[in-house]
Amino acid sequence: MRRPLQALACLGSLTALSFPAPAAQAAAAKQQAAQACRVAAVKPSVSKGKVRGTAVRTGCADQTRLRVRIKVAASGPDRVVKSGSQIIGNGKITAGVTCTSTARRYYVVALDAQGRTSQSRPVKLSCGRAPSRSFASAQEEAVVKLTNQARVKNGCRPLIHDPKLHLAAERHSGDMAAKRYFDHDSLDGRTFDQRIRAAGFAFTRAGENIAQGQPTAAAVVRGWLNSPGHRANIMNCAFTHIGVGHNAKGPTWTQDFGAH
Repeated sequence: MRRPLQALACLGSLTALSFPAPAAQAAAAKQQAAQACRVAAVKPSVSKGKVRGTAVRTGCADQTRLRVRIKVAASGPDRVVKSGSQIIGNGKITAGVTCTSTARRYYVVALDAQGRTSQSRPVKLSCGRAPSRSFASAQEEAVVKLTNQARVKNGCRPLIHDPKLHLAAERHSGDMAAKRYFDHDSLDGRTFDQRIRAAGFAFTRAGENIAQGQPTAAAVVRGWLNSPGHRANIMNCAFTHIGVGHNAKGPTWTQDFGAH
């Protein structure tokens, strides 16, 4: 007799286990760490006469170069006015640039070598009124002001009226007036760059304009701007500082330009 086939079925719950390979674990951990690592740009602020900007890096497992840049918002390409960098894991770095009496819109950019970037919102900042400069006369300050107005229209930064350059310019104007000559070379043979060094201004580049007979600051600056050689000095964007010397006898005028 045939016996029927019997089958025993055991029903129950099933579970499956799987384990990632070590390489997959490492890749997942690396991706998680990369997602946690961030850079942030802190909006700029004024402290002790400087506009300061800070870049922050957090949640990072590696070390790389972090950069901070302070920019000025303007028509056309925005200009970097200060930057700094440091190799860092987690932390912050700060850069500072001297602020001016003219309000400008500053913002901060933070970036690291891994391509992470952040940008703060722009903030309008200034440092109030410019301090008075007792070393210069009203006529000399007027020449600086008119010179800077012309430079800004031409896309150059305004020049800083430097007391050492002012001294060199004032001495030359006084010397020309007293000894009745008109030349870039002094009667003792010194050239303008030697006079600038003697006044204590260390420079990488320098220039000089002189004039005689113009009664006002407006007249002398207008004359220089209408002369190609003199205009080239005024519009040289590489210059950062200026000194103006005026002597009423003549009248005699000197502009000394320099950059550290």
